[in-house]
Amino acid sequence: MNWNDVLPQLRTDPRFRDSILPRDQQLQLFQSHIAHLRQKHMTNLHNLFQVHSSSLATSFSDLPVESLLNCPPVTKIGLDIYQLEGEYDNWQRQRTTAARAAFNEMLVENSFIEFWGRLNKIGGEGVDGGVKADEMGEDEGEGGGGTVDMKALAKRVELAEMVKVLKVCVNTGCRIAWLIGPVERQALYSI
Repeated sequence: MNWNDVLPQLRTDPRFRDSILPRDQQLQLFQSHIAHLRQKHMTNLHNLFQVHSSSLATSFSDLPVESLLNCPPVTKIGLDIYQLEGEYDNWQRQRTTAARAAFNEMLVENSFIEFWGRLNKIGGEGVDGGVKADEMGEDEGEGGGGTVDMKALAKRVELAEMVKVLKVCVNTGCRIAWLIGPVERQALYSI
């Protein structure tokens, strides 16, 4: 809807005819109102996509397209099937980008992943040569003293173990769990 299409209808309204506002200010108010309505309908459309798209892997063809085309947000915006598919693709891209950013943030904040991941990649005598084990009493431990090869320990930590730790954090509400939403949790569980 644009100004020229609505102007004949507005001219019949005494509030418009008797307004003291200059034409350019009326036009600006009209455009602001239309932008607000469009944003409201787009938000409703995205909520509709969310209801029908439970996974980041859901494609447009998996949606009930005929049903969506008759929903109020789609009809009010005036989208055809191709425009609806374009909006869905844009929404999925934004959603995937947000999920990836949240997942990366979660990985950055998880010291378990960071420590073992970095340790596995670094070299040098301090790691390869081992780290001095804590001193224990005579009857503690298996041999008492010696060194621990941290690089060997790091090589034994696998991706599956890291995923388990992240899942525990998500399920128990540890410090990083609040960063991710249901979409990111689903992505984590699909690993």
